Amino acid sequence: MIKITNKILFPKDTDTILMDVVPKHEFNIYMGPSIKNLQELADALEIMDEDIFEHHVTKDRNDFSNWVNNIICDTELSKELLNAKTKEKTFEAVSQRVKQLKKLKINNLIKENLPPFNNEFLIGLVLGLVLGFLISAIINRLI
Repeated sequence: MIKITNKILFPKDTDTILMDVVPKHEFNIYMGPSIKNLQELADALEIMDEDIFEHHVTKDRNDFSNWVNNIICDTELSKELLNAKTKEKTFEAVSQRVKQLKKLKINNLIKENLPPFNNEFLIGLVLGLVLGFLISAIINRLI
């Protein structure tokens, strides 16, 4: 499970991590397609043959972790991938991270579109209601 504890992710971070890389930084899967983002990596891992996976992940290196760290710039996922020695665990780590980042992005979009309810707003709201009731009571007594 990936934990976001070492680094606070801001909205621009989620956009950067999820976006397509420039063509020269795409990940070239051995005997397969080029990958330009984390979602495509998850999709490729899901159907990847074991021998292709083992070409990229050996005892001495992990191409997926290196690409995620150096190109995608997601150090949390990169660390997780170093520990994931099987195709299934690698797929799970990447898939979870994509879901997590998409959820953070949606939550950030919702927060950006909400009106700013701060203390001044609440004080103004309460004062407005109280004054409204007082004026209404005064007008009703005059009529």
